[in-house]
Amino acid sequence: MDGKDSTLEAFVSTDSHTLLDQSLFSAISFNRSDLQKQSSGRISKKKFINAINYVHFAGGHIYAHVNQRKGGQDFLLRVYPEPCQGSDITCNYQEGSVFDSQGFSFRNLIIDDGRSILCMPVEVFEIEKTHFCAKISEQGFVFSERQSRRFLSLMVDARVKQGVYTAEGVLEDFSPYGFRIVLKEGDAQRFEPVKDLTIELCKEKKIIYSGKCRLVRVDGSKNSIVMSPYQDQQRVYKKRKYRNPRLNLVPTPKIVFSYPLNGKTVSYEIFDITQTGFSVSETADQSLLIPGLIIHGASLLFSGDFKLMCDIRVVYGLKQKNNAKYFGIAIIDMDMVTYNKFFDILSKASDVHANVSREINMEALWQFFFESGFIYPKKYESLSRYNEIFKKTYDSLYHDSPEVFANFTYQRNGVVFGHVSIIKAYERTWMIHHLAAKPMGRKRTGLFVLNHILNYFDGLYRMPSIGMDYMIFYFRPDNRFPDYFFGGFCRDLKNPQGCSMDQFAYYNFPLGSDCALPAGWEILEGSDKDVDELSEWYDKVSGGLMIKAFCLEKHSVESKSLEEAYSKAGLKRKYSLKKLVREGKTRAFFLIDLSDLGVNLSDLLNSIKILVVDGEEMSREVLDRAVNSIGRIYGTETVPILVYPVACADTMKINYDKKYNLWTLSSQYGDDYSEHLKAKAKFRMTKFIIHYLKTKLLRNEH
Repeated sequence: MDGKDSTLEAFVSTDSHTLLDQSLFSAISFNRSDLQKQSSGRISKKKFINAINYVHFAGGHIYAHVNQRKGGQDFLLRVYPEPCQGSDITCNYQEGSVFDSQGFSFRNLIIDDGRSILCMPVEVFEIEKTHFCAKISEQGFVFSERQSRRFLSLMVDARVKQGVYTAEGVLEDFSPYGFRIVLKEGDAQRFEPVKDLTIELCKEKKIIYSGKCRLVRVDGSKNSIVMSPYQDQQRVYKKRKYRNPRLNLVPTPKIVFSYPLNGKTVSYEIFDITQTGFSVSETADQSLLIPGLIIHGASLLFSGDFKLMCDIRVVYGLKQKNNAKYFGIAIIDMDMVTYNKFFDILSKASDVHANVSREINMEALWQFFFESGFIYPKKYESLSRYNEIFKKTYDSLYHDSPEVFANFTYQRNGVVFGHVSIIKAYERTWMIHHLAAKPMGRKRTGLFVLNHILNYFDGLYRMPSIGMDYMIFYFRPDNRFPDYFFGGFCRDLKNPQGCSMDQFAYYNFPLGSDCALPAGWEILEGSDKDVDELSEWYDKVSGGLMIKAFCLEKHSVESKSLEEAYSKAGLKRKYSLKKLVREGKTRAFFLIDLSDLGVNLSDLLNSIKILVVDGEEMSREVLDRAVNSIGRIYGTETVPILVYPVACADTMKINYDKKYNLWTLSSQYGDDYSEHLKAKAKFRMTKFIIHYLKTKLLRNEH
């Protein structure tokens, strides 16, 4: 595109000329002597004919090089070849054009294939008003291999900005080193050569490129501009101190996609890959990839034609030896089901015991829950009456709920030694639960499980389709493992808008029939205004993320996407907000979480969370009656209750069973959390986990 590139454009003038006043045929002034100087090889008649036939097959055009006898000026005519199988070829002029050949002689046929220029001398033996016939020579010339292929664009809109001035147009032509934009709205001559431009290219209303460019040329007659994109790195994710392990898979996977600027299918071998991106290599002079290019609907193709769909973005390109170029590509989106399949491939390649597959032996998993102490005697006492319900719920979760549930297990020969799972708790919030491990011989499984968890979450929270704005995790304050790895980050970050912890009092409430509230008290449905009131109160007492993570806005609560996703697996999930009011003033809010028994073993998603905003006139009796009234929808004898703040439970002398910390992380701080955890894992985790697992194992034995 740039005049510095060795393209056919470099041999033509920027102005269009008419050969004869009476001609309807337009041509391009052509500098033949410069072209001859840059000849770089020869081409046989056979290969030239093959190139001609490919142009015909693709519906393309070639050029006829003609010389004006008077004055000696050279021109290029755009012509359309017929199929050719011998020395003779027929070329048609543009439809509707008339060429008067008097005063001109035909010299060559020229093909610009985007990679090089092929030039073949010809002898014309028949000239008509609509076509000509010529005899092809035995040998021609190849001229000036280009830095990169040039391709015609396909229905790509452009928005160009320089300072406060913005213009819109269409992409007419491109290479990795240049774009030609024809403006539909705006004046090309308003762009200043000394200032950089910002460009967005869109196809079907999706952005397919964004980046900064320098202005190369302005063509006022066509209201077009040529610009060259900077080849700088287009960083997608923050620079990492602790990078994810790069894997070289065998057999080598491929990335296949429709190139967004022209619609052609392209394929590259992948030579290293992680859950957040991969690298490819390409011959520099055939390069298609541009830093900043966004590709929607790309296919990761693994052995056996196993295909995974994703969106990707070219991050950088580095020149290598032997005319090669190395490109780094980020994976910018995948849905939950695809991501789990993808991570399962990667984790198994690095550790045969890692497993993210939905094909899990539930009997082995239940045995692990008991043997690891995750289901301890007191917990089992509360669960035992619902054994069959729990089994059915877990079977649905682990086998039929890929959109809302995922699990990672560490196994050897079908025996589970480590486990963690996540579940979509609210519209934009996922919850970690069931984190447990036990030793696998001398192997301290917790270390390996934690490393895989880190790598898993490191890609998960980056994918917009998964809908993870927040991650939450309930754990007991005296549980050293999560307090160290989760609570420790919150304390070290010291930013409650990045990561926060709030403490609840937890107890099981036996539902009764006494639900009549005293005079002046009533329970009302919550509204967006109430959510604002709750948020304002919470900001004063905590300043954290809990209320945001509950996704209580009316459009979130009323959205059916979460409910429908659970319903596909034969499960239920709803949540709503109510408030307890006395004489028009809100005293407490009730977050009513409804799900199947056993979705969480502590029923944290099948509970009532009570947020006491004004406890001065709140009594235990009023609270119990309100819970009796609301709790009837559960259809059980008891309902789990979580009270916040804990001080209010103490004031009302509630005999709660335990405390839970609710840890909440904003996905915007996912990088910080990952780096923090990997640093702890690198320097302190081994000693801690060995001590932790030994202590826990001894406790379980007794």
